[in-house]
Amino acid sequence: MGQNAYRKSEFSFTTENDVYLLNRNDEYYSNGFLFHYRFVPNKPDSSNKEIIDIELSHKFYTPDDLLYDEISELDRPYAGLLYAGISKSKFKNEHSRFKYGLVLGTTGKASGAEALQKWYHNAVGFKQPRGWQYQIKTALVLNATAEYNRQFTLVPKSMDFISSSSASLGTGHTNIAQNVDFRMGIINALRKSPFVNAVIGSQNPGKLGYVVFGYGVSYVIHDITVSGSLFNNDSPHTGRQMPWVSTFRAGWATGNEKTTFKIMFHWFSKDVQTARNDSYISFAFDFRLRNK
Repeated sequence: MGQNAYRKSEFSFTTENDVYLLNRNDEYYSNGFLFHYRFVPNKPDSSNKEIIDIELSHKFYTPDDLLYDEISELDRPYAGLLYAGISKSKFKNEHSRFKYGLVLGTTGKASGAEALQKWYHNAVGFKQPRGWQYQIKTALVLNATAEYNRQFTLVPKSMDFISSSSASLGTGHTNIAQNVDFRMGIINALRKSPFVNAVIGSQNPGKLGYVVFGYGVSYVIHDITVSGSLFNNDSPHTGRQMPWVSTFRAGWATGNEKTTFKIMFHWFSKDVQTARNDSYISFAFDFRLRNK
């Protein structure tokens, strides 16, 4: 029965938007769509497990008021970001993960963010943005990423905290970050936890459900959606990025061998000197496929 429950791959969809806060704001990190396909290349043994993650994501950023049409009025640059990525997660034991990958994408009109937001706002009757002509220009995004997660058990199967250290280097984003998350509920070891999208490649994990609270801090060297391309100053409007950005999150996750659902509230301090703090809500849905 355990072998029959083994699932080797999953599809995942995440939607992120500040409109889910129901405060009628549409600003800063305005919207994100993230698609993932994950699979286990080989059946894992007791000492090793690997997961390949293929991602396609679309994000866009706007100032605090979409009706402003003068550069001097914009407190954050308009920016679109479209990228694809591939990464590998390696689990050498039950309680740690190392993940590394590459991201390739583009900003500017080629990202499609301007066209999508204008179409969507027209379709649902929202106010039309007036400043996309000042957006961050088209530029190559090529990043290398790495992340290490370590789980520390407080109460077996019901309470823990997870340390996450990450770094990104490239033409799109260059930063380092440290996060700590506290979880309470029905939890599994990191090796088969939805916290790091690792339910696949495990025998039936049973029903899961937990609340999570986290805090993190990032040191930002370069953010293409704020300061534009590393190689030129062609963008008509850029901002001065904040070197230190802090984040807070709180959420809930539930699932079983077939599916996972996660909802998370995100707050982060301002990433542009002229802007304010920002927040949004994300919904994530994972659907796992049975191994043939």
